[in-house]
Amino acid sequence: MLIQVEQVHFAYPSGVNALNGVSLVIRSGERVGLVGENGSGKSTLARHLNGLLRPNVGRVWVGDWQTAEHSPAQMARRVAYVFQNPDEQLFRRRVWDEVAFGPQNLGHTPAQVRAQVEQALASLELSPVSDLNPRDLGYSGRRRVALASALAMHTPVLVFDEPTAGLDDGELAALSEVVASLHQQGKTVLTISHDLDFLAENVDRLVLMRHGEVVLDAPAPQFFGQRGLLEHVGLVPPQMVRLSQSLGQPKPGLTVEEVLGNLGQEQSIR
Repeated sequence: MLIQVEQVHFAYPSGVNALNGVSLVIRSGERVGLVGENGSGKSTLARHLNGLLRPNVGRVWVGDWQTAEHSPAQMARRVAYVFQNPDEQLFRRRVWDEVAFGPQNLGHTPAQVRAQVEQALASLELSPVSDLNPRDLGYSGRRRVALASALAMHTPVLVFDEPTAGLDDGELAALSEVVASLHQQGKTVLTISHDLDFLAENVDRLVLMRHGEVVLDAPAPQFFGQRGLLEHVGLVPPQMVRLSQSLGQPKPGLTVEEVLGNLGQEQSIR
């Protein structure tokens, strides 16, 4: 589902200007990473997509809906949002009920709800704890419950705010599989994260924000090639990108396979 952000300005009641003329287009089915320093406007921008915030100036479209004309409850049919702090959105006493809340509110049939909940729980390795209280889980468990709650809604757009925080290697691998599956289904995924290693392997394009403005918007290989700009804003390139740059590879390798592939091409040329 196409997302269009058109010259959006937004200031909080405190007077803090959070967005200063942001324009952005995210095409249907894209996997986009949103990065920048704390306070750069990332979460503020993302919360305009589901109607939690509305522009002071400008417009935001999700498909043919202008978000300012729809309530957050209506926008939930198109955009599922996972907050940075999972405790902000967990309130049911059982994991299964928590994950079922979204699709039930959207009016899905009991059979659909059951199938969607079970699929979401399995994808994030939560089936064994489905009868527990989410508050009894550790931080990573609560985060995975929040992620599963979004997946179960089956929306065309998903927004993940710092989804990798607190996850171990196995949980990160499961999340990568989820993102890949969503991409195969044609869903649009926007991921806000400081984890550039995760983004390098799981998004196609990155958008860098600073002081409420978009300062760089490029496909992942070109984005990570802007080493000077990234260092200027305090972003450390992913490990594989740094390795490929230290090897003098003209094109940044985003994964182990790409770095090895670049080495193979260099050897064949020689």
